[in-house]
Amino acid sequence: MTNLTRRSALAALAALAATPAFANHPGENLDARMMEMEDYFQRIDEPSAPAFELQDAQGKLVRLSDYNDKIVVLYFIYAGCNDVCPLHSQKISEIQSAINEGPMKDMVQFIAITTDPANDTSEILQAYPEVHGLDTQNWVFLTTAAGQSEDATRRLAREYGLEFTMTEDTDMMMHAAVTHVIDIGGRFAGKFHGMNFKNVNLVLYVSELINNAQHRQRERGWFDWLTGAFR
Repeated sequence: MTNLTRRSALAALAALAATPAFANHPGENLDARMMEMEDYFQRIDEPSAPAFELQDAQGKLVRLSDYNDKIVVLYFIYAGCNDVCPLHSQKISEIQSAINEGPMKDMVQFIAITTDPANDTSEILQAYPEVHGLDTQNWVFLTTAAGQSEDATRRLAREYGLEFTMTEDTDMMMHAAVTHVIDIGGRFAGKFHGMNFKNVNLVLYVSELINNAQHRQRERGWFDWLTGAFR
């Protein structure tokens, strides 16, 4: 993360914290505030994101619910794409680097899902993060599990609102670039569309979701203590 990007993030965090709506409750009105700050942000706020059970490059089964205690940043790509996918992964790499510089690293999981499982072999999945500068400590590339149909991840992408369609004259799949954010507990929080959103805004959004979760936890702890004291 460059010094300029770091300064921009700190300045934006300071401005966000100084906003009256955030003074006492870090996550309150977060979506409305983010829509003011970022043209490419879409509020979702669904109780749960579409669930899945896929496998990683080593064949280990991975479920979305495995990360219920983390913020999940999820996107769909395929390794053979030479259009938007490598650019999307580069953007995710920059966002991951910013997040991993601090304590948020242990609270955020990045997930890429291939929509071309027939060609994205285990070897290709394993090589992908080094090529694109991704940290496998909290980033994983998933594909279909044994027994699942070849189009299972494309059907999953449709559940997330994306369409990966094969062109008639080439083997390329046409698709949009969308970065999905899933809150702690599995709530589908929001989407950042395209490649032009500001990286710092996604970092801020993730940071405030974490703050909000910690705020709720403190409130529950205080309520449990208070009700316990009067039993």
